[in-house]
Amino acid sequence: MQRKRRKFVKIERIKVILEESGLLVSFPDEFLSEIKNISCNSKKCGENTLFFVKGVNFKKEYLDEAIKNGAVVYVGENDLGADIPFIKVSSVRPAMPIVAREFYSFPYLKYKLAGITGTKGKTTVTYMLKNIFDEYFNKDRVAIISTNEAICGENKYQKSGTTPEALELYSILNEFAKRDAEAACMEVSSQGLWYNRTDGIDFFVGAFLNLAPDHISPTEHKSFDEYKEAKKRLLQQSRYGVVNIDDKYADEVMSAATCEKIYTISAEKNADFQAKDIILTKSGVSFRVVGKYINNEIFEIRIPGSFNVNNALVAMACAYVCGCDIQSIKTGLLKTEIDGRMDVYEKNGITVVVDYAHNGLSIEAVLEYLKKFYPNSKITCLFGCPGNKAYDRRTEIPQSIAKYADFAVITSDDPEDEEPGAIMNEVEVELKKTKIPYVKIEDRAQAVKFTLTNANKGDVVLLAGKGHETTQKVHGKLIYYKGDLPYAKEILG
Repeated sequence: MQRKRRKFVKIERIKVILEESGLLVSFPDEFLSEIKNISCNSKKCGENTLFFVKGVNFKKEYLDEAIKNGAVVYVGENDLGADIPFIKVSSVRPAMPIVAREFYSFPYLKYKLAGITGTKGKTTVTYMLKNIFDEYFNKDRVAIISTNEAICGENKYQKSGTTPEALELYSILNEFAKRDAEAACMEVSSQGLWYNRTDGIDFFVGAFLNLAPDHISPTEHKSFDEYKEAKKRLLQQSRYGVVNIDDKYADEVMSAATCEKIYTISAEKNADFQAKDIILTKSGVSFRVVGKYINNEIFEIRIPGSFNVNNALVAMACAYVCGCDIQSIKTGLLKTEIDGRMDVYEKNGITVVVDYAHNGLSIEAVLEYLKKFYPNSKITCLFGCPGNKAYDRRTEIPQSIAKYADFAVITSDDPEDEEPGAIMNEVEVELKKTKIPYVKIEDRAQAVKFTLTNANKGDVVLLAGKGHETTQKVHGKLIYYKGDLPYAKEILG
């Protein structure tokens, strides 16, 4: 059995670990003797909760709500004058995983935890690896934390964001332990790494996929250098590493790594796991693997796109490091199909591809594949750019589209607090420079309808950005959206 979280933690112990970390500034004279819950969400406080005040947009009323719901002491960088004791720290974000690690009695990870990071492909690799784990380990004891969900066997857990905040992440990992998990895999975002959400977690294997400018904005990363440094951190807290050496930043990532051993993968050059004889079909890819650990074996995946060969190689290498056999790897890869990732629908001679690709690197990879596979077809790309973040996409996506598409449709994609029309106008400025013909249609459903009703037999249409999602984020609310693929099927019949 795994170690399980104790029912409470002594507040004196919290003081000790914060002092040892060098984060403690001051500690109250009066306090309760035990803490039964830790949270940074005011709505999820309960009896004897230690509450963390975090975020530049934090409001005093959140603390008031936390107290009402059971918070008895709070941790933060500034005294908010509340009627409960205040623990002052120099930085609240690194304090959260330190307390969470103590609260959930780390280290307890006897299951093998794999972390996957990269600008594109994290979700695909994570599900490939999860399916391999399902074949090799007890399926009921295999866990995953992805953009979409957190599950262990048939048990589902609530989560927020790709990589949840440290308190929530540690809680989920503890739940996996209580379920006697044998293996787990998770997507690890750059913000999760940079903002200390994964601090103190020892990954059995960490994988680096690729890197390109993305998530650079006032609310994400200040610069590409910061984004790059965040990505490097995963291989500084992993026992073993897997690196895609086809990426131009691979050497830099490996130089910064502190792993016991790094395994390399490539579809272009000599590597520990190298793909050769790649054969593309409309429904997937087959390839032969050569190298030190798996040699002269044929693998097949049912997700189209040559770029998915690298994804499969990364999943394969991680699985090998975790002890999985070749047959489990083959079967797991073959079974992997992911909603919203290279979903292909053909009707009336029109090929529709729905993909979650939402940055310049991923959209370019999909379009490059489509251009190679459908060299004589007109390719139309429908896309949008999100609000309040990743402003660089408004420049990079139009540039990527212009390389391989023949026509573009600019629409909305999670505008958040910005006006959709204003975002589209920024995108239009860049698209005009490329000379590619285009239209702007703000309503995404209407944009999909226009694109498909104007498509002709033999055309290829890429609906990019939303994947399987059925909501739009508008002014802090989730607005129902039927989905790109359902709309496509409805329109084409």
